[in-house]
Amino acid sequence: MTATALPHARWNGWLAAIALGTAILLGGGGSPAPLVEGVLQVLLAAIALAWLLTLDIPFVQAVPRGARAIAVLLVIVPVVQLVPLPPALWQALPGRTLAAEALDLVGQSESWRSWSLAPDRTLAALLATLPAAAMVLMTAALGHSGRIRLLLVAVAGALLTLLVGAAQLSGGPGSPLRFYEPGSFFLDGFQANHNSAADVLLIGLVAACCAVRELALTGRLPNRRGLVLGLTGGLALVIGLGVVLTSSRAGIALLPVALGAGVLLLQPWLPLTPRSMLVGSAVTAAIGVAAVLAIPHNDALARVVARFGIAPDIRPELWRDSLFTARQLFPFGAGMGDFVPAMLANERLAAVRELVPNRAHNEVLELAVEAGIFGLAAWAAIAAILIKAAAVALRQRLPGAKGPAIFGGSVLLILALHSQVDYPFRSMALAMLAAACAGMLLPQRGGVSRPGPSDSLEEVK
Repeated sequence: MTATALPHARWNGWLAAIALGTAILLGGGGSPAPLVEGVLQVLLAAIALAWLLTLDIPFVQAVPRGARAIAVLLVIVPVVQLVPLPPALWQALPGRTLAAEALDLVGQSESWRSWSLAPDRTLAALLATLPAAAMVLMTAALGHSGRIRLLLVAVAGALLTLLVGAAQLSGGPGSPLRFYEPGSFFLDGFQANHNSAADVLLIGLVAACCAVRELALTGRLPNRRGLVLGLTGGLALVIGLGVVLTSSRAGIALLPVALGAGVLLLQPWLPLTPRSMLVGSAVTAAIGVAAVLAIPHNDALARVVARFGIAPDIRPELWRDSLFTARQLFPFGAGMGDFVPAMLANERLAAVRELVPNRAHNEVLELAVEAGIFGLAAWAAIAAILIKAAAVALRQRLPGAKGPAIFGGSVLLILALHSQVDYPFRSMALAMLAAACAGMLLPQRGGVSRPGPSDSLEEVK
């Protein structure tokens, strides 16, 4: 790399960080906030273009093959679904009978139509997916310093979410800082719902442990056990409390997974002796007892407890209807973004309610409805690429590879688990964070940017 190329490389890292930070702040509204999402897409497109123009080496050399494959797999299905098809072909697709009959009434049944039942929705889904595809490419092209910067952006996003969330809880349902859900009683931060806010905080918790680890192992932070554990412990406690205050049941249930990832990341500083385990258990028990005692005197904690009460849940009904809809449209699906019209056409009368079922609350079922076997195959291929990359990264002895791989794999596991009862990947903010995690599992350019100690306990003071 020449001396004149170095500023370009630095710009690449900053552009990726700016893209991720912008998405965390503006990407939590979803389709109910189309103006904000549209502005965000334009900003991210400009950042991606600037990133391409400032690459210091050819694109094919800068971006690993796995990242390029993932980017293509993310967008290929909606792109193909938008291609116009002749009448005989699109009418032969499963679930198109009603559409053909309706078009016949206006003399349009012989027109060319796309695979998608609602092309405008599929186009919107494609535009929302492109930034995540770009984020995978940008992250995979980064070296160790650039990836640490992304970790710090995730931590900053979580801390800003906590600050805004504290103001939201203090101001109540009428707080002017409730950007998308006026009247909410929960800690929402910059997201449209508290479940997404919980995911942002969980990611920030794991990112904090990984960032401190990498900064200590590369000499940017004093490599002392007390400092590392004190800093990460304090951040984990504060962010973990924020997760609880979101009142997200799935988020709270996934908190041990995030803490477990933190333990893996901080293993060089954690002597798992009987004494340390006893102390940790005592501290955890003390925090639990204090929380129980505080519940009667704290409305926010009381609401958290109330969320775990016995109440009817409509998710099983949604899953049942979603599975039926997916079978009706199998193997092609309705089109990305077309869940609502497909679901309304197949929803059982016994399950009809005042609210429109806008999501399946299960990513696999929703993907099956929208993209059929082709979407499921694309996501399975992405998972296979990432699992293989994670296995390679975890076997490497280079300190800069293992930590980000644990972070990326842990966060993707958290989001995958949450996606069984919710739809985290449908938020642009969370999709961008997931894309950054996917990029961190792939080989990094240049290894660590400066020499540092290894991942061994002997090096820790």
